[in-house]
Amino acid sequence: MSLVLIAEDEDAMLDIFAQIVEDLGHRALRAHDGEEALLLARTQPPELVVSDHMMPRRTGMELLRELRADTALREVPFLLLSAARPPGLEEATEFLAKPVDLDTFETAVRRLLRVRPATDVAPEARPGAVHPDGVMREEMLNWVAHEIKTPLSSARLNAQMLLRKQTTRADPDERKHAEAILRQLDRMTGLVTSILDAARLSDGKLMIRQENGDFASFLQGVVREWRELQPQVDFRLVGTEQPLPLSFDSERVRNILNNLLSNAVKYGGERKHVEVTLSLSPGLAVVHVRDWGQGIAASELPNIFERFHRAEDSGGSGHGLGLYIASAIARLHGGSLGAKSSLGEGSTFSLRLPLGH
Repeated sequence: MSLVLIAEDEDAMLDIFAQIVEDLGHRALRAHDGEEALLLARTQPPELVVSDHMMPRRTGMELLRELRADTALREVPFLLLSAARPPGLEEATEFLAKPVDLDTFETAVRRLLRVRPATDVAPEARPGAVHPDGVMREEMLNWVAHEIKTPLSSARLNAQMLLRKQTTRADPDERKHAEAILRQLDRMTGLVTSILDAARLSDGKLMIRQENGDFASFLQGVVREWRELQPQVDFRLVGTEQPLPLSFDSERVRNILNNLLSNAVKYGGERKHVEVTLSLSPGLAVVHVRDWGQGIAASELPNIFERFHRAEDSGGSGHGLGLYIASAIARLHGGSLGAKSSLGEGSTFSLRLPLGH
């Protein structure tokens, strides 16, 4: 049994996180703000710290840096949770974006309690200077993310807890309603995330964090997740037999691919077939996502990557930000996002990312 310190200013979230930790067989030590968490950590050293970022008296990042500066606590794994992406989040042992998935949270807690990595991160490290107006706007975006995504995260975790309890009961109606709630919460979360990303793009503040990795293996994982999510759709993956080293932001590129695959499924028609192809072009890795659905009119095609643009035949679904954000993320990588389509013959979206050296 391990002692897990949980810092979260929302009581509903604190109760859920503590219940999950206790269900895993560990003791949960609760703190309602960063200052209380720091005091508890120094008086009852934990084996793991789980902390929200935006809290009164001391933020999660400030708590992390105080712990790293304390020789008795600097090696304690730190799981940072936040609806925003605070500067320096890579200093945490692990970061999970809110709304937090129940299974993902459990997996992270189990993993971090097995590993106590040492860190040499300088506690005084701080982001560079930013214009005051930019700081105020970024603080406002972070506040919006926290105030909206926190209750969404709480509602989502509660819905997942209801679904988990349904495994011991035979009530298909209750399970169906809980699943419907979960889908709508995910839809709301996606909308909030897209609005915040669009705002940061317009300010030039959307950041990417590129790391070296095997892009072929990464693409296999993304498609595998979609096969599990949409078993009625035939996903064909081509060109990932050999490793492909690439420098990319896996979270952001996953967002691009999820958007393209979601559209391919949504507008793919009755054939229920989506083809994902990875190929090489001079200096580029190219991912083609093709469907054989309704297609896009020639008059609409030049505008599909514009902010708030929705095709006339989209049925009013979507918020007109997905492709705009996906295209911008591709450009931040030094790549591009393009499309070819004909009405009644389907669409092919092509993501191009530079191979680098």
